[in-house]
Amino acid sequence: MKKKNNKTNYKILLIIILLIMLSILAYSQIFKAPSVIMEDMGESVPIQNRDHISQSETTQVYNSNPPTSGPHAGEIKGGFYSEEILDINGVHNLEHGFIWITYRNISPNAKEMLKKIARKNSGRVLVSKRRANDTQIALASWGRLDKITESTLDEAYVLRFITKYTNKSPEKFAK
Repeated sequence: MKKKNNKTNYKILLIIILLIMLSILAYSQIFKAPSVIMEDMGESVPIQNRDHISQSETTQVYNSNPPTSGPHAGEIKGGFYSEEILDINGVHNLEHGFIWITYRNISPNAKEMLKKIARKNSGRVLVSKRRANDTQIALASWGRLDKITESTLDEAYVLRFITKYTNKSPEKFAK
């Protein structure tokens, strides 16, 4: 009689454990945070070499404007720069997983928005003026480029670009 009770108790325990596991699985499926499917943003740009060059070799030929890969020198600190930086330095930051936002001919309000974004993301974003831009605002990561105008500048969009493309690079050091 005891053996029969032990088998019955074992079966009941097994059923209870199975029900608990199924309940946990069902709960996690029902109440999990929705996964955000983020579309590709901007355009893919073919990756150029990753040659390290000297700081004095400032004239380089890149396959995009602004560059998204290629020869580079001297990483610089992330954040907002109201003056231009050298492309070779911006590209080095891109290689390290940064997002490089460049601008030209934008209003003080647009500049303030970019400054705020840079301040909140200084460990992974570099913002600088760039007269050579062929658009008002460019969002660049390693091998990716999105060009926008001041009228289409949207903080939420820029933040999605930053989230999606930070550390999509050979050396992932951005924070």
